[in-house]
Amino acid sequence: MSEPTSIVSAYSPPFRIVSKYFVTAISSFVLLNLFLLLNHSYIVGHHFTPKILAITHIATLGWITMIIFGALFQLIPVVLEVKLFSETLAEVQYWIYIVGAIGLVYCFWTFTTGMYMNIAAILLTLVMFLFSFNIIMTFTRVKNWNITGLYLSGAIFYLIVTAIAGLLLAINLGTPYIKIDHLQYLSLHAHVAIIGWVSMVIMGVTYKLIPMFTLSHGYKLTFAKWAFGLINAGLLGANTIFHYKDTTFLYYIFVPLIALGILFFLIQVLLIFQKRMRKKLDIGLKFSSYAYLMLALATILGSFIAFVDYENITNLTLIYGYMIIFGYLSMLIVGQMYKIVPFLVWYHRYSSKVGLEKVPLLKEMFSEKIALYGFYFMITALFGSLFSLTLKNEIGLVISFSLMFLSSLIFSFNMVTIFKR
Repeated sequence: MSEPTSIVSAYSPPFRIVSKYFVTAISSFVLLNLFLLLNHSYIVGHHFTPKILAITHIATLGWITMIIFGALFQLIPVVLEVKLFSETLAEVQYWIYIVGAIGLVYCFWTFTTGMYMNIAAILLTLVMFLFSFNIIMTFTRVKNWNITGLYLSGAIFYLIVTAIAGLLLAINLGTPYIKIDHLQYLSLHAHVAIIGWVSMVIMGVTYKLIPMFTLSHGYKLTFAKWAFGLINAGLLGANTIFHYKDTTFLYYIFVPLIALGILFFLIQVLLIFQKRMRKKLDIGLKFSSYAYLMLALATILGSFIAFVDYENITNLTLIYGYMIIFGYLSMLIVGQMYKIVPFLVWYHRYSSKVGLEKVPLLKEMFSEKIALYGFYFMITALFGSLFSLTLKNEIGLVISFSLMFLSSLIFSFNMVTIFKR
């Protein structure tokens, strides 16, 4: 299979499908930061509270998973050189997903358990199955597999596991039936979602997009293959033992396997960056490179939490979650959107006019200077929030959340500027 040199090809779906997911996700990111700022006083103590659960699901459903859906509809056909199985399903699932996500966030916000929460969870589970079916059927058309396809296959498996676990947890809140601690299953649900679903997608796509954007050549994917094996061994093992009590010994085996797998992934990313021909990092790659650094720090913190009694350390799980959602995932998504969206809009708006009239350069599609301010605001907000949560400083938290909100506005302004073209 030839290496893709573009994120668009004859296999790409209509841009209206992808853009719908991107615009909704970007709006959710702004909403997420606004909710955090307005409800900063609730961001303290234990993570299992209605407001924190609601805000977390705005992040994971409205922002992160929404953007992944759109990105995969665009990238899978290009990377694997195959048409999407059903564009109609991609349209249908969007509307069901919107209803389910809003419903679940509302139920968490008001802590309305029972029928309404169950309906929202069922709708979301249906969407995850529709998406998985669409992608699996697309996979059946692939003639030549690569490392990205392997990671994406794993991600789809974990998405299904995440969806089923989320549904069962929602039912358990209204009608308790799980014998083991609810929070133990919640931890499993969260880590399978972040590591198995989201990070598997990120890792697989990274092996294609970062070399494409940095013009990297001459590296081997040995560490990528080891990372895949180690992370899956750790996740599958953790999924098994979390259903039982008194499995501490095995737990201490599987957690380091996952951490080692993430380390190997980061080594692979470093090797790709070292082999790049394009030495200067533009704004998109600045965001992305810091996101990989934050993944390393989050992995260290997560490994520490796994071996200590974190319940007795105030705000520790909130620090961990904030580092993952904003330091790792949001920075990476923002960075990649600054690379993907300008090219998609430029391709659909101007590619047919090249040579016939003057067309803008990619770097002219948005203001990189303004984006750089957003980058500095986001970095400052990230570390400010982490320090404020650690020191339990409410004023610092308000300032940091304000800066993160401002950064999201700058990002959305640039995205709107691009889409308006």
